Amino acid sequence: MAAPLDPSGWDTALREMAERTGSARAQLVAFGHNHTIPFNKVTDEPEGWGEDFLAIDGGNPAVNWRVACVDAPLEVAFEQHYAAASRALKSNIYDDFVRYYDIINGCQTVLSHDSHGFFGLATLRTASDGPTTEEQRTLFADVAPFALSAVKMQIALEHKGAQIVADMFESMNVIAFLLDGRGKVAALTNNAEEFLCRSTCPLRLSGKHLMANRASDDRALQQTIGRCLNEPAANLPRIWLAGANILESHACELFQLPRREWTFGHEPRVLLVVRQINRRRADETAILQKALGLTPAEAEVAKLMGEGLSREQVADRRGSSAGTVHAQLKSLFRKADVSREAEFVALITRLLS
Repeated sequence: MAAPLDPSGWDTALREMAERTGSARAQLVAFGHNHTIPFNKVTDEPEGWGEDFLAIDGGNPAVNWRVACVDAPLEVAFEQHYAAASRALKSNIYDDFVRYYDIINGCQTVLSHDSHGFFGLATLRTASDGPTTEEQRTLFADVAPFALSAVKMQIALEHKGAQIVADMFESMNVIAFLLDGRGKVAALTNNAEEFLCRSTCPLRLSGKHLMANRASDDRALQQTIGRCLNEPAANLPRIWLAGANILESHACELFQLPRREWTFGHEPRVLLVVRQINRRRADETAILQKALGLTPAEAEVAKLMGEGLSREQVADRRGSSAGTVHAQLKSLFRKADVSREAEFVALITRLLS
């Protein structure tokens, strides 16, 4: 029951369960729909085990006879069930996998099973450990309800953590969204909730996923969210979203949050903050025309580049081709006396700040 309260709590608990049941390893795993595996932790995990498990589609019951043995919650399956399930499968890929990693024996149970998938608990035994004994399976069955309570506690704590962070930003009057490890909105401030209800809002929620209304903006947003979730210390660009009013745009900034090793994916992983930009386009383009000697069209391109849009997004926003924007940028670089796009964007940002 202490497992969710300590960074290494689950590892400690599973190691002790493995030791008490005479097993080489213990496993806590979550299986979602379409054979997804959002969480999979094994004590003393062999090198390459996780990658190979995904490579063989280990979450597929047509491949993995352990998954094919899934029964009602807290029912224990063990070697005799594995043998029956293995005979029924047409694939022997998983047999090769368990022989290679020496985890052919063991017992397992489903802790919870709902519309989102299930959490499973298992002991993984080597050939020298031998099959489980009745006494070991009884001990395993006695432990399982406590493991289920601990899983529920951690899920609740992860959700609570997201709300705590959202409440903190609430006091700062910020439009903020907290995304979990699946990229879903785990919590949001009241300002963010009100923002989504505006007719001019450039964002919407779809199945708890935050999406931009414009296709080009959404591609940039989803790509950046993906980088934030999957790349350590990612250098994240600012995302600019067009509003319904041509004089209005919004800046989205994404920040990576600290990540625990043993997490079920519900804890906050990404902070997304939205700011409305209230400057009038005419004022900004006039500043750029005067400062750099630009034509009105060039000033508009420069302004959009300064807002962080890509060349393709600028072309889309202006209804022109990428080739036209590329030619305009050559002229802009010459007039601004810069040679690289990053220098140009930095200059425009300074001029309009």
